[in-house]
Amino acid sequence: MKLKHLFAVAALAALGSEGLSAQTVIRIVASNGDRGATQTAISKVLAAGWTFQGTAGLSNASNLSTVTSTNFGAWNGTFQGNPVVIKVSYSGALAAISAIAGNTEQRFVVSNGTGSANLPNPLTGTNPGVDYESHTADFGFSTNFQSTSPFRGVYQGKTYSTVNEEIVGVSPLGFYASNGFPAASANITTQQAQLLYSSGNITLAVFTGDYTNDREKYVYALGRNTDAGQRFGAYSEIGLGTNATVKVYQPTYSTQPTTTSNITYGGVIGSHIPWPAETVNDIYSPEGSGGFATGALLSQYLTATLDQNAYKNAYVEEGETFFEHPNATAGYYIGYATTGDARPRVLGSTNVVPTANQGVALSYNGVALTDANVQSGKYTAWLYNRLLRPQSGIVNSTASLFATALAAQIKSTDAVVGGGLLNDSTFKVKRSTDGGLVIPKQ
Repeated sequence: MKLKHLFAVAALAALGSEGLSAQTVIRIVASNGDRGATQTAISKVLAAGWTFQGTAGLSNASNLSTVTSTNFGAWNGTFQGNPVVIKVSYSGALAAISAIAGNTEQRFVVSNGTGSANLPNPLTGTNPGVDYESHTADFGFSTNFQSTSPFRGVYQGKTYSTVNEEIVGVSPLGFYASNGFPAASANITTQQAQLLYSSGNITLAVFTGDYTNDREKYVYALGRNTDAGQRFGAYSEIGLGTNATVKVYQPTYSTQPTTTSNITYGGVIGSHIPWPAETVNDIYSPEGSGGFATGALLSQYLTATLDQNAYKNAYVEEGETFFEHPNATAGYYIGYATTGDARPRVLGSTNVVPTANQGVALSYNGVALTDANVQSGKYTAWLYNRLLRPQSGIVNSTASLFATALAAQIKSTDAVVGGGLLNDSTFKVKRSTDGGLVIPKQ
């Protein structure tokens, strides 16, 4: 009996030791606009020696830029002496709200953050347990107020609780035109933006005022899908509202683009169509009203050129090809993105995108997108970054402590990563809704 007792004690001790060394898994769902600041902050909140496995393979502190540009992956490291795995899914602002308010399962990578292979995108994977895992999130980040989303109260038969929102930073939102757009006319007004996104395409002469030379050149709209905080921020800002049915295009390359250092640029657009009808995160978009899943995807098309089938807007009826603008001589895209995606991918700030392919930053209502103009309230197209906690609190105590440490790191320092801004004394204005009035702080 004594020997059996000793064996039992040894077994319990072994189990206890394994339990103490077991890694805590923390899952975060967030918007693309939160990616740069959040990834950078995670790298600092974790102890030195962390690794990260994502869709771009294995990373560590020597290649943090790859981590900050990756939407899906898993961190492996130590937090306050405890081994942790942090799984991140930067799948969209509304996905984050839905995940936390409804405690709904989301897709994450199947990894503990130590493998070296490129991981599949969990949102497009088809093999559960290999391409993705489904699990609820501990907390999230969103660039939208919950009040902007449909995920409040009862929506499509499911009840969504009020989430606790903590502002951790500010993300400026810019409008950008594709390669070749005339720099002398690099401005978009509220009315021009409404016209463009209501009709899908308009003559370049609306921007230049030159109806002699630019009447037969056309500008086409690009946009984001219904998971994107940037979509709701942009359409609210220009006065169309969050429930607007817009018309944007889905381009197809005839000459493939180039990818260097995880940035895709160039290529030729051989055709485009109104974005096909789709349902994303239970929100339906009719034909033309959807858009790209990430700002990185949208941004790459702002470095492409359009061939004549695209800028003449070819379409087929009963097997015969017609052109909406048969006399068109050129064409361009306009889209919106945060500076974290636009600066490296559209404007070439990292010296990856060649000058010949770079897009054009547009002023908004005559005001350039600069830090000072956003901070003073002169430039009004911006979104808050906010940490989302369940109304009842974060159940996992380690995850709760991690969320608090992460929020503090972003608020004090890392909100500026990728072109964001601190919501501190230098930020003189505030707003209470997405696209709402920008007013001075008290």
